[in-house]
Amino acid sequence: MTRQTKSRYTIIKGKYWIHYPDIPKRGPEPDGDTVRFEPANPQFVLDLPWHSGRGPNFNNRKNIAVRYEGIDTLETHFRGTNQQLSFANAARDENLRLLGFRNITFFPDLPNKVQSVEKHPLPGYVIANGIEANGRLLGLVYPGKCGLKDGEKVFVDKDLLNQSVNAQLVEAGLSYVEPYDTMPLSLIKDLRKLITKARKKPRKGLWPQEDVNTNKEAVISDLAKLETLILWPKLFRRLATYFSEGHTGLGQFDAWIREDPIHRDDTLRLPDGEKGNMHDTYIINGDSLKLQFNPEDLLITPDPKPMF
Repeated sequence: MTRQTKSRYTIIKGKYWIHYPDIPKRGPEPDGDTVRFEPANPQFVLDLPWHSGRGPNFNNRKNIAVRYEGIDTLETHFRGTNQQLSFANAARDENLRLLGFRNITFFPDLPNKVQSVEKHPLPGYVIANGIEANGRLLGLVYPGKCGLKDGEKVFVDKDLLNQSVNAQLVEAGLSYVEPYDTMPLSLIKDLRKLITKARKKPRKGLWPQEDVNTNKEAVISDLAKLETLILWPKLFRRLATYFSEGHTGLGQFDAWIREDPIHRDDTLRLPDGEKGNMHDTYIINGDSLKLQFNPEDLLITPDPKPMF
């Protein structure tokens, strides 16, 4: 086996925050693939590569959102919208359980805000791959303590990947795999194997109830209909924005996607290796939409660095 000669990952130790006791109704809103994190040494975060030219976005409490690398779970809250909530909330709850949080309650009138939690904050570490386009820490997420030094470079193999919360959410059938080309191809292949197994489990996770894929199409006439469906979250976010701008039906969606090559029509590699864009990933027939490819078989390029 050929050994990697340079690691792109860095150990970042710290604490996970899902609740601000002094202002709980203005606290974090954890979901299935993001969590707030307070690094023990913020300089190690500042020293990471900035994949899209944007630096880390710390808040005034010195914590930062972590974006779980390689996965994408259903949206619990996206610009006032959400996906099918049973599996969106299931991914969130499993994420928090894997991080070690117990006895969590959410505000009845603010269902994404944590009202109380048994032990908080909790120690953990991120095996980080850089800062992504929204200023979030990008990486693999782990609970508890780490035997390696804070800030140390580390090689990530299959076993270490499988221990991550990222991989466990895929195994549970609660997350899509969404690879970017900033992730090592060996790890992308491992995630693809995990999701292939998860898709074949007939009574586990969201896959038996998925509404839009390469074999199934759905009529999506408006936002209300969209919110009831289980589909690739990256595509959902574009559809939700499209409908929120006042569009009805899918007649203008493809043209709308193509208008913005950075925030809508992402550059990516298709399964055959050819260069493509987001508009190549779906087929629209009237108001019906289906996928051309499984999302895990694509390879997405991060947003480009801004030109000055």
